[in-house]
Amino acid sequence: MLHKKKFGQHFLIDQNIINKLVNYINPIKEDSIIEIGPGDGALTKSIISKVDSMCLIEKDSDLVDELLFITNNYKKSKVINNDVLKFDFSNFKDSIRVIGNLPYNISTEIIFKMCNVKNLIDMHFMLQKEVVDRMISNSNTKIYGRLSVMTQAYFITKKLFDISEHVFMPKPKVKSSFIRLLPRVSIFNNKKHENMFYNVVKSAFEGRRKMIRTSLKKYLTIKDFSALDIKPELRAENLMVKDYLLISNYVDKN
Repeated sequence: MLHKKKFGQHFLIDQNIINKLVNYINPIKEDSIIEIGPGDGALTKSIISKVDSMCLIEKDSDLVDELLFITNNYKKSKVINNDVLKFDFSNFKDSIRVIGNLPYNISTEIIFKMCNVKNLIDMHFMLQKEVVDRMISNSNTKIYGRLSVMTQAYFITKKLFDISEHVFMPKPKVKSSFIRLLPRVSIFNNKKHENMFYNVVKSAFEGRRKMIRTSLKKYLTIKDFSALDIKPELRAENLMVKDYLLISNYVDKN
């Protein structure tokens, strides 16, 4: 199968790894599974017979015929030739599980998009190891950033295992990791609070090297920092998720 660099494609070719992925996903008959970027269907083939339905979202039109062949005998499964970043997940009314070997070049954008998808049971993704490490990182570390805060606000995260570059074709230049994301019960008071959280986190990390009294000056005065009991000389990576929730709630109410 010819890969396309512009789509960030790396196809799984090791059945042992595929079996390990399936064991962690643990598909059951009642599941409706959405697979993002199924590629040549390597993972799809090992799951589709175990579940009620699969929906395969694949951007590369040259792969659609192969995927249609795989789903042909499964009447409740379908292939959607679309860019996942443009896809409307609200089309799914029932609870869904989402899996995927995400394209490295848009993986962060996909994660941000999935933060706002409802009816999720869980998500299992293969991602660049560096991205997964950022997603699960703690505050006060160099790799802790906007992706860390957003992911951990919306999901309980667990890195399951690392994946060698040798199980893909073509072989990527980096290692991958497999991560499980379980959606949290909403931690926001309302949509306005959620939107403010998004904006505060974005502003803080856009000025990552600045003290938060500077990067968040649009939202908070020195007096406000005192009221929040947060030191204004801290930087974005020094604040935990709960601090960003506290700040956004305070700004929303004042």
